[in-house]
Amino acid sequence: MKMSIKKLWREPLVHFLLIGAALFLFYDLTREQGSEAPNRIVVNSGQVEQLAANFKRTWMRPATEAELAALVENHVREEVFYREALAMGLDQNDPLVRRRMRMKLEFILEDLSSQEVTDEVLTTFLQQHPNKFRSEAQVSFQQVYLNPDKREDLATDAKKLLASLNGGAESESVGDPTLVPYEFSLATQSEIARSFGERFAQDVVKLIPGDWTGPVYSPYGGHLLKVSERVEARQPELAEIRAVVEREYLVQRRKEQKNLAYQTLREGYQVTIEPVKSAQGAGGEIIATVQAGEAQ
Repeated sequence: MKMSIKKLWREPLVHFLLIGAALFLFYDLTREQGSEAPNRIVVNSGQVEQLAANFKRTWMRPATEAELAALVENHVREEVFYREALAMGLDQNDPLVRRRMRMKLEFILEDLSSQEVTDEVLTTFLQQHPNKFRSEAQVSFQQVYLNPDKREDLATDAKKLLASLNGGAESESVGDPTLVPYEFSLATQSEIARSFGERFAQDVVKLIPGDWTGPVYSPYGGHLLKVSERVEARQPELAEIRAVVEREYLVQRRKEQKNLAYQTLREGYQVTIEPVKSAQGAGGEIIATVQAGEAQ
């Protein structure tokens, strides 16, 4: 049975071969570019155009002849110092240089792994990660605060106030002072939790719109609540959040591709971790951890 091109493209082995070929080509081109005489510097027309374009983008105007000449000379100065620094071995054993080189290679690998993302792929990703994209429940409600430090019997006071509120009393004229807002409009469960705590938020989103009810407790004390509107949590369709899903998918895919490329490259090295004598056996743990990484 023949495998379709789309399905074939998703196979890890295909990615393995493409990454290897791309890295080989990149290395070969880089080696050719660096094979010129060490004392010869060529600034080609493309580099000059790039310098001019960067100047125009920064200063919102074209560079004059003198300014462009200065840019080119600065480029040559940078290249001279760069080559002299390499000749002196200043790039060796420098963690910043190593980290920068790693970042550049990872950037290349990310670019190599890019491909068009179809709705079919994103729909599958959305179905595999429902909680990541699920919209939270939202609630509109009013709250009357009851301060436990100012009330000897909060439960009894709550019953009296509930009867009064459901009988038509003005809600803003009862209760105790608080810095927490009196009214919330379609607040998400997370937003409610930031103001009142997670347990309170879980209780509020379950309330049915209608009369005043409570008390519902938060770390501050008791609250009488009246829910006027509630929107249930739901799973959005892809068309509603395609940009968000695509962004999350690309982040995950690039991470997976970088890991795959790393494992591919790592297989070409024989890694030996010498035991750390002063760590009383910690060296063995380090070796075991690194070897486990080889098997991933």
